[in-house]
Amino acid sequence: MNSEFNLKQYYITRKTIFRNIILSILLWNFVNIGLKLKEQVSTESVKEILNVYNTTQENTTNSSLEILNVYNTTRENTTNSSFEIHNTTQENTTNSSLEIHDTTRETTTNSSLKILNVYNTTQENTTNSSPKILDIYNTTRENTINSSSLEAPLTEDEKINMKYCQEKTCKFVFPYFHPEQETRANIHIRIYTQLARSLNRTIVLSNVGNSRVQACLPYPFDFYYDIKALQKQYPDIRFITQEKFFKWTQERKIKPIAQHSQMIQDGRHDSLAFGKEEKVTVYEKVEMRRENKIKFCLDKFDLNITNYKEFHTGIKIFKLNHKAMLNLVTNTLKTPSITESEVIMILNTSPKDMFPTIDKVIPYSPSIIKQSKSIIKKLNPYIAIHWRMEQGNPRLMPQCAKRLVKEVKKIQKKYGINNVYFATDFPLNGGKAQSQTFHKISNFHKESIEILEHIKFDTWISLDGFSQIRNNSKYEKEFKGSGIHGILDKLVCINAKYFLKGPKGCARTSSTFTRIIVDERTKLKKKYDLINIASSW
Repeated sequence: MNSEFNLKQYYITRKTIFRNIILSILLWNFVNIGLKLKEQVSTESVKEILNVYNTTQENTTNSSLEILNVYNTTRENTTNSSFEIHNTTQENTTNSSLEIHDTTRETTTNSSLKILNVYNTTQENTTNSSPKILDIYNTTRENTINSSSLEAPLTEDEKINMKYCQEKTCKFVFPYFHPEQETRANIHIRIYTQLARSLNRTIVLSNVGNSRVQACLPYPFDFYYDIKALQKQYPDIRFITQEKFFKWTQERKIKPIAQHSQMIQDGRHDSLAFGKEEKVTVYEKVEMRRENKIKFCLDKFDLNITNYKEFHTGIKIFKLNHKAMLNLVTNTLKTPSITESEVIMILNTSPKDMFPTIDKVIPYSPSIIKQSKSIIKKLNPYIAIHWRMEQGNPRLMPQCAKRLVKEVKKIQKKYGINNVYFATDFPLNGGKAQSQTFHKISNFHKESIEILEHIKFDTWISLDGFSQIRNNSKYEKEFKGSGIHGILDKLVCINAKYFLKGPKGCARTSSTFTRIIVDERTKLKKKYDLINIASSW
């Protein structure tokens, strides 16, 4: 009977082991599925599959060992029981057999239960592991499908966009014309960075020349300004030069769609602003005449301009809410039809600021800074004079010059300063005046310059400013009128030990140029022990 029982127990145990082997094979098949996807999945997903497999295999192995241990224990107990039966006296045979039979049966039953528990645990672990493998497989498959979608080949235009914008789609805002000369244009460039930020577009840096910032001009933006320093000043804004933007428009296979906006200051009586709206107004679908497209060099760019808008300040510009104006322009240019356009071209014909002011000036190019430092070093300490003759009374010019000579000699004697630097809008280099709004130069102006020769003074010309490029035919026009030397004058005046500006009647008394000099000297006074901020003669 015991032999029968042991044989039966042996078959149960073998069947259990066989089931575990089948489960292991099933698990291995799941792992094979994961391994076949290995080339398409991330390393982390593969590791997770293998970890699950290893954990399951370890659990299965431990379970199988535990089953075998129980089996061996059962077999050993059965053998011992049989041995004990054999050595028992005949008269106790019946009682002992019954006792052993009960004990063995109990042990066998407990062992069988333990085997079943281990089997159930193994099955449960396998069942829990299988969904996890399936989840990882499904996730991997989904990621593989998404990766395949992202890796779709780029179109020709997308490749060109990636070259210039590092993105498949380019979005630009291009303020291609600013009114007034460099000092005021510098302000306009700064305030338009706010629009680029609010529209989340790359701002195109227009060309420069003749103290202006406009698309029609011949020199790149970095001829006047330091683009690297500008980027540090506005780290959240993307910039591109007009030259690169132009190449982008030329290389594109499909002509980029562009919108056009003009900013108009109402109430002026000149060619810049011809509007007469009472209040802030937006005009839709305004036609732009062909001659104006040519005048402002829009024809240079290979763009498909589909719509034109006008933004008017209203005639009461002094009451303009600059922040509200920025919001109005932003919201108008964020409408779906405009948002889809790759380019927004802006013609700014408003001399007054339309958006909130940003005080910090755009840094000038390293070459201009180097030239100014060279002159400052030669002259220090020195008196700087800025005489903007425009808007002065021509008949008063000679008398104004005599008063200036007298004042300079007085300062030289009092402070022991010999060197004098003279900055003016009078055409010292021949040709046109250094202000594009200074149109009529009379004999009175010329006489006043002759009177100033009673004091020895230097200019950017006498100190060989920009000598490396000044005689280059490429830059001839730049030095015949207003231009880069105006920036040099400004920097030298800022750093003077003593600064003189023109009085009422003799000069234009209020200008952004002079105000910038005064503002910067106020900051530097204590640091460099300047004698004054600004004085009139």
